[in-house]
Amino acid sequence: MCRKDDWLAERGIAHPWEMCGRPKQIVVDSANEFQSSTFTTGCADFGITVRTRSKGTVHRGGVVERLLGKVNTVLRSLPGKTGRSIADRGDYSSDERASLTFAALERCIALAIIDHNQTQNARKLTVPRLEWERRFPPMDRPIDDPDQVLLNFLPRTTRRISPQGVSLFAIDYFEQWLGPLVARRDRLPPLDLCYDPRDISRIYIADPDTRIWRPVKRRDGVTMPITLWQHEADRARTRESQQRPAQEKTLLRREIAATVAGAKSKKAHLREMTRARHAADAPKAYQNVGQVSEATHTGPEADRPRRVFPVETW
Repeated sequence: MCRKDDWLAERGIAHPWEMCGRPKQIVVDSANEFQSSTFTTGCADFGITVRTRSKGTVHRGGVVERLLGKVNTVLRSLPGKTGRSIADRGDYSSDERASLTFAALERCIALAIIDHNQTQNARKLTVPRLEWERRFPPMDRPIDDPDQVLLNFLPRTTRRISPQGVSLFAIDYFEQWLGPLVARRDRLPPLDLCYDPRDISRIYIADPDTRIWRPVKRRDGVTMPITLWQHEADRARTRESQQRPAQEKTLLRREIAATVAGAKSKKAHLREMTRARHAADAPKAYQNVGQVSEATHTGPEADRPRRVFPVETW
């Protein structure tokens, strides 16, 4: 959709790539990425109609399928290729032989597309670049801003703001203009934000008052670009290296269970304390035994007179 002169210059590509402009309609298949709300919303914002082709009609997308075939052919020749499947890869170690960075891979894909645009079609004997120049001669037509196009098609999500800012991928993001929003966080709905998986050192948050996308940096001050995949891989390695043995966790849990089993509940403890206090305050019979006066005991009691019953003689 945008001019690619600056983009090609940043990657050291001197070959022309003149195709640009806003399409009226896009024909897609039933892949999940074309059914996402981000894609449909981005196309709707630019007035692009999306038409989904029926399943089993790959021949109707011959132009893009031929381009993808060209790109896949190039990718299969690069070191670290993964193959079409596990059986196709065989014993080839992709992780050990991978040597391309993300920027180098991106440059290879761009060169493969440019090569396709300058290659003659074996059946129609036409060259895509020449056909473009013939059917769409240069004219003064509006060209969309690359940044706005990118922001409209980036993955989106929502997050609530907190005093630490906005948290995404276990990273806190914060800017000074978010400060007033922290005081209103109880009255604000979740903030709309988008991110570029190729560089998560910054995210973009839609200002709830103006609805303008504004960049937000990491709160920890790290500005080095890092991809989402690299970030997740680093976290996975750290999690794996610091994981405790199962035996140690089991031992500690057994000690906790033994402590809980030997301890009494708070209610039982209070009940025992109450009983002990009542028992201590109650009068004791043995305390009054020694306090009985001698006058009370004048001596041994006299023997009671025996009762004599008459005896009859038979």
